[in-house]
Order: sequence, then C-alpha cells, then structure tokens
Amino acid sequence: GPWPAQRRAHEKLNEGERHMAATQKPKKKPARSTDRRNIWLLIITTLLVIGSVFAFTPPQERINQGLDIQGGLSVVLTAKSTDGAEITPEEMESSRAIIESRVNALGASEAVVQVQGSDQILVQIPGLTNTEDALETIGKTGKLEFARLDSFTDNDVKKKIEEGQYAGEGTVSDDLGILTLPSGEVQHLEVEDGTYTPLVSGADITKVTIGKEGETSANYAVLVNLDSEGAAAFAAATKELAPTKGRIVIILDNEVQSAPAVQSEIPNGEVKITGHYTLEEAQSLQTVLESGSLPVSFEYAQSQTVGPTLGQDALRSGVLVALIGLAVVMLYLLFFYRGLGLITAAAMGIFSVLYLGILAVLSHFGLFSLSLAGIAGIVLTIGMAADSSILTMERFREEIRMGRSVRAASITGVKHAIVTSIDADLVTLVSALSLFFLASASVKGFGLTLALGIFCDIAMMLIFKAPLIRLLAPKVIAKHPGFWGIKDSIDASKGYAELAAAEGVPEAEAAAQMNAAETHVVAEGEGEPGSVAVTAVRKIRGRFIKHDINFLGYRKVFLTVAVVAMVACLAIVGIRGLNFGIEFVGGTSVAFHGTGDITTEQMREAMNDAGEPDAVIQTTETGGEPGFLVRTTTTSAEDATAHANQVAEALGMTASDFEVTTIGPDWGASVIQSSLIAFLVSILLIIVYIAIRFEYKMGVMAIVALFHDLILVVGIY
Repeated sequence: GPWPAQRRAHEKLNEGERHMAATQKPKKKPARSTDRRNIWLLIITTLLVIGSVFAFTPPQERINQGLDIQGGLSVVLTAKSTDGAEITPEEMESSRAIIESRVNALGASEAVVQVQGSDQILVQIPGLTNTEDALETIGKTGKLEFARLDSFTDNDVKKKIEEGQYAGEGTVSDDLGILTLPSGEVQHLEVEDGTYTPLVSGADITKVTIGKEGETSANYAVLVNLDSEGAAAFAAATKELAPTKGRIVIILDNEVQSAPAVQSEIPNGEVKITGHYTLEEAQSLQTVLESGSLPVSFEYAQSQTVGPTLGQDALRSGVLVALIGLAVVMLYLLFFYRGLGLITAAAMGIFSVLYLGILAVLSHFGLFSLSLAGIAGIVLTIGMAADSSILTMERFREEIRMGRSVRAASITGVKHAIVTSIDADLVTLVSALSLFFLASASVKGFGLTLALGIFCDIAMMLIFKAPLIRLLAPKVIAKHPGFWGIKDSIDASKGYAELAAAEGVPEAEAAAQMNAAETHVVAEGEGEPGSVAVTAVRKIRGRFIKHDINFLGYRKVFLTVAVVAMVACLAIVGIRGLNFGIEFVGGTSVAFHGTGDITTEQMREAMNDAGEPDAVIQTTETGGEPGFLVRTTTTSAEDATAHANQVAEALGMTASDFEVTTIGPDWGASVIQSSLIAFLVSILLIIVYIAIRFEYKMGVMAIVALFHDLILVVGIY
C-alpha cells in the first residue's frame, strides 16, 4: 500500500540524514566564547538601562508634552493684501501650509495651524510662552529679491546704499524724546516696491545653508543656490557689473540686507547674503527662505497663552492605560509561562525603560513632544513587544517538543523566533516610517512613537532576551523544568518520539503535523505500537501543545462570515457616512474672556448641556485676564452663537463676554493628502518587502487582510 512505501521513503531519507551527519560534523563554537558574548550583551543592556533612567528622570520634566497635554502659545495672524486685491481662500491655504512648515522647522512638533475666518490663521505652539523670535520667523513674508543698484529710481535710497548706510544699529527713545539710547538691534533701510527692478527672486532658490561672513568675522551669512534660470540671470548681471564694480542689492521683505560690489562674474548661482546676522538670525532666515515666501503679508492680531486641549487628566488617563496594559501583559506571561514569564516580564520592563530614554533624548534636542496620538503609538508597541515575547517563548517550547535539548532549543528556537519577529516588526516599521516622513501633524507623531517602539523591541530581543535565555538554558532551566514552564514540553517530546517511531517519520515531523486526524490514521495502521503511541499523545496535558486546529478545513465558513461582515460595514458607512472630527471639517471657535473662577470642568459641562459634547476646550490668558478658547464642529456661526449664549447664561456671563469665529480644519487638504500618500506608499513598500523576503503573492494577501481589518474597524467605529 502507499503507507509502507511512504515509510520506506522516510527511512531512506533518515538514513541519508544520519550518513550526512556522520560524515559532515559541523564545527561548534566553544561554549565559553558564546557565554562570554552573551554576558557582554547583558552588560551593554545594563549600561543602556542605567543611562536611560538618568535620561528620563523625572519624566514629567525630561519628556516634552504636546499642545493637547501641556498647552502653549496661541497667535492669531491677520492677512493683509499689499495691492488692495481681495485675499482668496487659495492664498490662505497656501499661507497655512507655509507657516506650518516653518513651525515644524523650529522644532515645535504637534503644533496646530489652521485658517480662522476668511483672513486669519491661528497658530498654537506647545510649551512656548515667550517666543518673539519664533513668531518673527513664522509671520515673516520671506520675499527675497536681488536687484542691480543702477535699477533704483529713488536717488536718496541709491545714495544711502552707495555710502553703505543701509544697515545700522537702531535707537530707542523715552516718552518725551529727550533720552536716546542704542537698541542693540540692526535696522535696515526700507525700500518700496516699484522703485527698483528685481533681477532674481526667492522662487529661484534651490538650496539654503549657513556660513560665516568672513574668516575672522563673528557674524553669520546665509548662502543660497539658484536654479538654472536664476543663475543665468545672475551671471549675466555680474559679468556686466564686474568691470565697474557695480553693486547687487539684496532685499528681504522690502529691507536692504546688503549691497556687495561685484568683483567678478558669478556663473555658478552661489550667492552669499550678509546682514550682520547672529547665528539665530541666520537660522531664522534660512527657515523662511526654505519654506518659501508667503503669498500675502501678515500682522499679529492677538497673542495669548493657552492651556491644554485635554490636560493633565488626559495625560494621566493615557499613562494609566499604558501601565495597565503593560501590567496585564506581564501577568498573562507570568501565568502561562511561569519562570519564562519572569524573563519576558523583565524584557518588557527593559523595553519600557529604553523607550522612555529615547523619548527623553529626542525631547532634549527639541525633536519630540508627547501627545495623546503618541501615547496611542506607545500602547500599540507594548502589544507588539508582548507578541514577540510570546513568539519567542512558544518557539523555544515547541523545539523542545520536537526532541531538541533545552540548550539546543535556546539557540535555534530563539533564533527562529527573533527572525520571525523582526520580519513582522520591519513590515510595521515600513508603515511607521512612511507616516513619519510623508505625513504631518499628529499622524507624524504617531508614526514616530510607533517606529521608536519597534526599534526598542528589536533591541530588547537581541541584547537581553536571547542572551539571557541562552545563558540560563543549559544549567538553570534544564534542571528545573517545572518552574520554568517547559516540563509539559519535555513530556510531550517523549510521546511524539513514540508516535514518530510508529509512523516511521522524524520526531519533529510528528510534533508539527498539521492534520491530526491523518496522523492518527497512519499511526493506527501500524498496529498495536501505533495505537499505543496515539493514545499516549492524546493523553498529553499542557498549554498549546496539541495538534493545530484545522482552520483551513472550515475556510468556507470563515470566509463567508468575513465577506458578510465587510458588506455590512460598507453598507453602514454608505448609509450613515463617517462622523468626522474638527481636525477634518473645521467648525467654529468661541473665545470667552473675563471668565474669573470658572473651571474647565464647569465649561465642559455647560458646553455638553448646550449640545456640544465633543468641544475642544482650552484655558487662555491674555494680559493676565483668564478666559477660554472653545472649538466645535458646528459649521454654522448662528448655531454656534446660540450655543455660546446658552453657555454664557449658564455660567453667569453676557453676550459681550465672547466672540464667535468660523475656523478651518486642523488638518488641511495638504495634511490629508500627505497622510493618504503615506498610506499608499506603505502598502507598496509592504508588498515589495514581503515579495523580496518571501513571495509577492503573500504580500498581496497581507494587503487584502489589511483592507479587511480596516473596513471592519471603520464600519464598527
């Protein structure tokens, strides 16, 4: 029959394997050198943990907090047209995107930049209370122009530039004008549009860097590279002006920065802008020029300190959720894996410490601010770290069941588990990095915390979990299998050995059978030894060591349920639509002032009673006067005013104590577009990675499963 033939084939295969093993004995690494390497890895882990603890202690001071947790500075910029034309929504959206890029360049992550009304932009920067220099960078128009001095039509201006009177120290006077003192700030000569002919503009800039004005100078200069068109125009002008040492005037926002005499032709489009800049001023100018010039000019309409949108209560709740999740995971691991669970719990603790250390270091350099979106990324990575830990424990126990010794399983099993975990982590890392580099706003923060968590998870597996298991396995774990939770696996390996002998297959194959029913048929066909072996295997007691559940046998049922669930979710979304928040659709902003002793809880309760349960509430302080800034998704100014009147009446205020303004979404079209691009890029990269690592069909199936999950989540939400 077919079974004896199959057994003979297995026997020949086993004989061949034994012959190869006898003739080709692999060279083993000395145990001492391996132990020494593992000990060094644990020493490195200890040093990293100590350094991380020093870095993030105390965490509330060492880790920056975002606007939704800490509050910061709120500024309203009002647009003004220079030519009297009406300001268009397109110009406002373009200005919003440019200002947002400038805010991000200042290191102010998780900031809010949104259009307010028809001609205002609201900027909220976390953690900042005195930011005159930052505000100067944010609102500067950034219109850079180069012009030949001989193109100026105002003779007085031309004379001052020729005599070098275009930049000097300003002065301040008292109220009576009697006492005049130097201000310590450089004042530049102002010129009007139309009195000169621009040669090259900021639109021709391709690169901006910072350097010294001269080898011995303490001042800094901004170096710009021009595109081909700008370089050609600049080369032609300098070639013509070089024989007479004519001047090129550099103008920023209608102020003369410098007017160097041309010594020779400049053909490569590399231009140095000097203006007695300090390093901070040069960096500010670099940020302005790199982000591009604003299509309209802005002036400051209002500046105030604002409180958090959610507050310390929300932070405590988020941290509590993360700690509860971490504790539940540790208890689960201790319950199911006993001694091995202790190793995994320690690994989770080290993961958390390294994570906090990295966040503290990034916060120190102004590269990170913790928001609730970031906390969500942290909670997600805790689950991923637990997943990799369970995978390591189960693979270690599984290889013991397959007949390997405890020491051998600690090497091969842990290695295979780590490789699999890294594959899974790298796939997630692709998505996280796509969100960080391509998306913006809080989506970027979520991607950053997720990516950092993945790096910590991989580091924790390589430098702590694997070395520790391999050090303990030969002498500690092997001698106390009951405490370390591997006794059932050792007992199971004996039963599988008998079953393998009855089937005539390797023990590992018997232990990893996918079809339990077929295994029993084969074994029982071998007579009494087979029946005895099957009976012995069926009596095995333990956690997760039985034959695998035959999911594929019920694939039609599972696929039918999945299709029905997806169709139902799509139908619900199509009928009811999605409930977008203020980040997507905008709404109205209500500014309450003179609120006295009214608390955030009282304001939140009043807004809830007025029909605005999802309002975003911030405390404000303007000139020492307390107030509230409330943003809602109500798009009608009339309805928002009615709600505000109801709130004011409930809190003992009048209609003169608040103003209502329509606002645009936190996430403008550019943010949504960048997030969608990040999502699509991550999908393509996932398919590419899985195709390289495994097969492209597996990548396609992974994306199909991803869309299945997304549809269910959106439909349920």
